[in-house]
Amino acid sequence: MQVVVANGEWQNHNEIKAYFEGHYVSASEASWRLFSFRMHDGTLSVTRLAMHEPGMHTVVYNDNANIFEIVNSEQNQKTTFTEYFQANIDYPLAKEVTYMDFPFVFTWTNGTKKWTIRQRGCCVGRLYFVNPFVGERYFLCTLLMKVKGAVFFYALCIVNDVVHDTFKLACIALSLYDSDDEWNACLEEVVAMQIGAQLRSLFVTILAFGVIGESCMLWDKYKEHICDDCKATLQCRGIVEPSFEQIESWALYSLRDALAKFNKTLKDFGLSAPSIALD
Repeated sequence: MQVVVANGEWQNHNEIKAYFEGHYVSASEASWRLFSFRMHDGTLSVTRLAMHEPGMHTVVYNDNANIFEIVNSEQNQKTTFTEYFQANIDYPLAKEVTYMDFPFVFTWTNGTKKWTIRQRGCCVGRLYFVNPFVGERYFLCTLLMKVKGAVFFYALCIVNDVVHDTFKLACIALSLYDSDDEWNACLEEVVAMQIGAQLRSLFVTILAFGVIGESCMLWDKYKEHICDDCKATLQCRGIVEPSFEQIESWALYSLRDALAKFNKTLKDFGLSAPSIALD
């Protein structure tokens, strides 16, 4: 009951009665209620899981903060990912779940930046999207979907007691990623029918749009075919007897310029820069 002033006079106003008298139930709502359907619903909470290479995590700070202190702060070195390794050391239970499923069993506290065993409720984990073309970070993400119990970054590279040099090779060893057999078969078929210019165009397409395990290995295996028209091109430019280094460098310049159209570089695929300047 609430007392209000109306036309200069005090009057009693029953809010509850007014609500019921003014409440309108439509046909759809009435049907929903008659069938005893739920009127309200809730969803699971979500924990965003960081995913980064060693020392490549994101740190948020104010404009007026001291950068030296920010960089050297121990708390700023901690993420859900780095503390996942620590949790695998501290809790035997942690080694039974993957990083992706961690929020089901553990709770992340932003204040202390620690994982603790979940006491109540439920939560799902979501990894940040990683494009397949970014390289090692993509393969790291793939490993985290399957590998359990890692206690440091490169423990993820150990497969059957064999230490692999890259996350990519670890994925191949675990059969989480196909080898380059399909690209080998593709190039093997094409070298019998196409000359260097077409091969370079195909090779650039494979680099730009495919996910390749060992780009350098493919280049070393097929570079003689990929470069087979470069000698004639250099002779037309006044180099009577170009060396193989010059021929290879000319092909690499062609690849460099073609990859630039896709905002890619030779370095992105582990290919070396031209050894001789021919521009």
